[in-house]
Amino acid sequence: MNEAKYSVLLFLSDIQQVRASELRQYIQSGRKVYLLTFDDPEELLEDPILHEAHKKELLQVSVVRYAPEWEQAWAVIEDGKVNDSQLLDYLDQNSAFNKGQYELEHAYDRGHYIVKAGAGTGKTTTMINRIMFLKHMQGDLDLRSVVMITFTNEAAANMRSKLLEKLKNYYDLTKDKKYLEWMEEAGWMFIGTIHSFAREFLVTEGQTLGFSRSMEVRSYKHERRRLIEKYIDQFSVECPEIYERFRHIPHYQIIRSFIAMIEQLHNKSVSVEAIGQLHFGADSHGFHEFADYVIKHVIRELDEQKKTEETLEISDLISRLASLKNLSSDQLRLSIRYLFVDEFQDTDESQAAFISWLAEKYGCQLFAVGDVKQSIYRFRGADYTAFLQLQQQLETANQVYKEYSLQKNYRSAPTLLTQLNVLFQKWTKIVEKFPFDDTDKLIPAQEESCEEGLVALDMDDATLKYLLRRLYREDVAVLVRSNREVLEMVDRIENMGFFCEAAVSGTFYRSLPVREFYLLIRRFTHPYVPKDRYLFHQSSYGENGLTIAKVLSAYTPETSFILDLLQTFDNMGRWECEWNMSSAIAVLQNIIDEVRPHEVFRLRYYNQLRSRFPDGDVEMQRKEAIAKMKEYKMNLDRLIFFIKKEFGDFHASFYDLEKFLSIKMATDTSENERKVTSDVNHRIKVMTVHKAKGLEFDYVLMPLTRHPFIKQGKTDVILISDRAQWKLGYSIDWGDMEFKNNYYNEYAGSEKKEMIGEEVRLLYVALTRARKAVYVNSSSQMNPYQAQCWSDLLESGEMLVV
Repeated sequence: MNEAKYSVLLFLSDIQQVRASELRQYIQSGRKVYLLTFDDPEELLEDPILHEAHKKELLQVSVVRYAPEWEQAWAVIEDGKVNDSQLLDYLDQNSAFNKGQYELEHAYDRGHYIVKAGAGTGKTTTMINRIMFLKHMQGDLDLRSVVMITFTNEAAANMRSKLLEKLKNYYDLTKDKKYLEWMEEAGWMFIGTIHSFAREFLVTEGQTLGFSRSMEVRSYKHERRRLIEKYIDQFSVECPEIYERFRHIPHYQIIRSFIAMIEQLHNKSVSVEAIGQLHFGADSHGFHEFADYVIKHVIRELDEQKKTEETLEISDLISRLASLKNLSSDQLRLSIRYLFVDEFQDTDESQAAFISWLAEKYGCQLFAVGDVKQSIYRFRGADYTAFLQLQQQLETANQVYKEYSLQKNYRSAPTLLTQLNVLFQKWTKIVEKFPFDDTDKLIPAQEESCEEGLVALDMDDATLKYLLRRLYREDVAVLVRSNREVLEMVDRIENMGFFCEAAVSGTFYRSLPVREFYLLIRRFTHPYVPKDRYLFHQSSYGENGLTIAKVLSAYTPETSFILDLLQTFDNMGRWECEWNMSSAIAVLQNIIDEVRPHEVFRLRYYNQLRSRFPDGDVEMQRKEAIAKMKEYKMNLDRLIFFIKKEFGDFHASFYDLEKFLSIKMATDTSENERKVTSDVNHRIKVMTVHKAKGLEFDYVLMPLTRHPFIKQGKTDVILISDRAQWKLGYSIDWGDMEFKNNYYNEYAGSEKKEMIGEEVRLLYVALTRARKAVYVNSSSQMNPYQAQCWSDLLESGEMLVV
């Protein structure tokens, strides 16, 4: 038996040189095995234990392309301690073995690791394997001293799930109880977003500076708007000469402009102290003085309120960390030995500085992984130069780091990758802010297949319908730029008789089950409002027997005839006598149980489909109606749960419920609708590119590629950091009044380049989601001079094969 603690790599020309019993012994003692050979391993994998180990990725078998100079070679590499790097190069180029992942997984360097990971190159797998290597090699390593920062909560949940699954696989194959103990440790390991870690950090390390462990994080959206209104009024009294210039502008437009400015400050995690020193430049209308007064007063008063209530907003979590940077090492309470940061390209300046400070102050090893070409959250404050900033900060602190690149792509077909690499290289000549060199090229790890790759065509309705028919029941995603375009494409596709699964965030309180439930409540609170009564009649709770024709025939301008017409169809009268005797929630629950609105909805929806598309697939229409019914019920049940959670044992009235729901429907954009996930392969996924990041599909369709990059908005804000001094540039368009300050004029050119760079990176993400083919709405030839929309950067795949 060898001395390896974690892994063994075996390279041998003849598979007969290794016995199944030897491989079983490695695996059952907890050692991962890489087996590389010229022979077909099929017979070896008939062994049930080896078959299971291969499935659970503790045995990785690769067939190596034959080369006579390596015929007599035989190698055993323990725990990644390589003597012959030429062997790894040969294996990497002639088999599925991934040298980049292997070296990162087994790295022994004491410095930090900065990893450029292209699309589909397995960065999540590499990070999980790296943690397993460290745990096996260091007996005293407690996983609770490993911190993993992700970009989203979904990514954090996925990362934890995969780590626990990996540990379970080790236990299943070894039956060693230590892996159960490691699973318990992993359960306590911090895996979460930068903001959730910042909160943990503040309450743990910040007690010496007065931060409370019971500190809550909440939104001050409504308070901020109220304070903006307050200080607009106050400014009108204190500075009437300046305010007079804006008196005729509707208040909501002015408020919206101030909100846009404050959001930009929050996106960049600018501290309260820095906002106090913020420069607003100057414009011909004097709006800079107006903005300076309102924004600084609002931020200052909100900050005082947060201190009193011991609360913070999400944006405060990062900006407040600056106050902790002067803590001495003996004041630190957290134990951090290894710090992993995923999607590092999506961090902002403050976050990058905080992470480099953690690496220095705690003496922990940093593993930062990401891809500049996939930095697409600039609108949230992300800075695609974050890697460069990190490197500069580490060098200033005399911290040693090493750079790695992951290039083997496990997602896309070779034909598509070849075309995309050529396309991306062309972009660098047109778009200044899109970097792409040899270390960015995606190397195919798949076998060649007969796929179309990238196809540019004029995607009108006829072409789109043809493609959707051809790809029916395949894994298809339609990718667009914005939520508005998602709804546009859903409407367009469903009018063709297909069904969609739209991924739009924060739509729960505007979903059909919630809106119809709200109409049910209004039926009791406002029974004599004709509009509400008619909408309720058409809902899944109503009879829906009054047609438009009957309404028009009974029309008279002298009387309120709608209520009289509806009286015949009303089925809620008998419940009115109960709503004073029982709680409103109980009455509503009884109505739901009796009416069963989800089933009513299913029947009506199916009949509508048969009427609109009589030649459509009956089975598909029936499946969609059932899926819609399940979603209706899931979301209605969830709404009832939220209501009961909100009111508890309090006997809420119908008016209490109406007020609660009206506020939620108007303001809550955080809750998402529940969707069924099984038996819906007939649906076409429609989502924004931002939503698709991290996902993959067999086929990607991009029908909306001609919308311009640069759009004129009502308020455009630029935030500039100039030698530790923040400047705010703005362009205001209120219809009757339009102006810009001097900072906007000064930086507008560079801002335009940054916006175009962001859009091109967004297109890169969209194209690299596909496994087999991408169909884009574009002419057959790229615009070689300028990029004003996605279509300018696209062309047919046959032009891109080299």
